[in-house]
Amino acid sequence: MSIKEKTMVDIWKATCMQTMNHVVNRATNRDEAMLIVNKSLDRWDELLASLVASNGSIKQLYLFPEFNLQGFPLNENVNEWIEKACLRIPGSSEVERIQKMAQKYKIYIGANAYESPDDWPGRYFNCSFLIDPSGDIILKFRRINTTEATSPHDVLDEYLDKHGVEGLLPVAETELGNIAMMPCGEIAWPETARALTMRGAEIILHPTSDHGKYDQLAWESCKRARAAENMVYFISSNAGGMIGGPLPEGSNYGNSKIIDFNGQVMVQNHGPGESSRASAVIDMDALRRVRTASPGIYGYNRLGTLRTEVYRPVYEETVFYPSNSFAEKPMSSKKQIGENIEETVNRKINEGVFYPPKIT
Repeated sequence: MSIKEKTMVDIWKATCMQTMNHVVNRATNRDEAMLIVNKSLDRWDELLASLVASNGSIKQLYLFPEFNLQGFPLNENVNEWIEKACLRIPGSSEVERIQKMAQKYKIYIGANAYESPDDWPGRYFNCSFLIDPSGDIILKFRRINTTEATSPHDVLDEYLDKHGVEGLLPVAETELGNIAMMPCGEIAWPETARALTMRGAEIILHPTSDHGKYDQLAWESCKRARAAENMVYFISSNAGGMIGGPLPEGSNYGNSKIIDFNGQVMVQNHGPGESSRASAVIDMDALRRVRTASPGIYGYNRLGTLRTEVYRPVYEETVFYPSNSFAEKPMSSKKQIGENIEETVNRKINEGVFYPPKIT
């Protein structure tokens, strides 16, 4: 059923579920790791039970942070992380619990977890996924720009054969609007958000696990830029802190936020810790009015003036990080990603694209 055939919702409510990342790095086996995951899910259920009731009868979407269930691999190699921490999405009982929450509360739930799919043996992906009120998983985005996991780009030819462009850059047509997802540092590569927008996205869900303050690496600026340049609602749910692992608890600093299609922050939580204060009513008619208005009424239409043909030749003739790096053999350690990055930099120096400093 296409979006035009659905009963569309003009306004709905989005809530950033800024919760703590209870990580599984210290777990010595899968049973210990899943005990931590299920305790986190207990807290999710408890929070949703109170929040859904207090938000009234409006359609609701709740977005949880990146790494919120497992953390991320530190000293674990690929096989260790798969055996200890990775889920099937769908298929694992832990994921089924989230699906049942969406059904029980009749809400949309956005989440993120590491998955090791049956059709990609020996590999794991950073997967952001969206569940509808029926409990169905309607969207799965596997992180493209990552230094922690296999990227679809690392197995690009086979990935496109299996899943197509719609599986690489998925957009879900829902009653709320066209929804896409991309996690955390994906915001630093503008191509991802742009490609999702070109495929119809009106809302981008951004489960993240970042520093959340001081605009390091222009992180906070990127969130606003991605919203404004693509004329999308940008819902960014950050972790409130990290618990139970070898990294400092303050590695994540919260400040979850919702940004409108002009890059203006609608609402945000100021600080770390648990919070659901970053919650706002999303007006889809307002977005569509601005996107489709005659020139000049609402200022500069960034999408109506895209000139994609100018840039296409440059992208087609340029290679930075190599595709299909792990097509023949799964990576054994995330250290191999660092080696590929170093090779890319050295190649660009030799090509005269980068220049090394005089003093190293």
